[in-house]
Amino acid sequence: MPTDPTRRPIAVVVAAAGAALVGVALIVLGVASLASGHGEFSGGVAFLLIGYGVGMVVAAGGLWRLSLFGRGPVLALSLLNAAAGLSVAGSAPWVWVFVVVSAVTVVAAALPATSAALHLRRGAADITPADGPPRKDEPGT
Repeated sequence: MPTDPTRRPIAVVVAAAGAALVGVALIVLGVASLASGHGEFSGGVAFLLIGYGVGMVVAAGGLWRLSLFGRGPVLALSLLNAAAGLSVAGSAPWVWVFVVVSAVTVVAAALPATSAALHLRRGAADITPADGPPRKDEPGT
């Protein structure tokens, strides 16, 4: 369990990098759709892809900063990416790259090392022993 935020578990690094990579790829696809010039439909698809990609990058940034709120969006969006990619991978083989990156991101974000880095960042002195009296300085106690 890292106490120094500059030392992240490899699972956190992989999950954040995978989410950021897919997010940037979605932004690039959105810009390409916008530049294709197929009318209003391409513009709508482009803005949706760009917004979705920005959301992925923001979630990856949260996970990189070891924010507990970064993991949920990374997991949910990566699962959605993998499912959507599987549905179109037969007609577009290059989509398998995104499916694999999304699957690796899901696994890395769900690993116990990631949970430990996000949930258990308190020092040993802050943890109440099981046989000790309840703490009065924490909310809800």
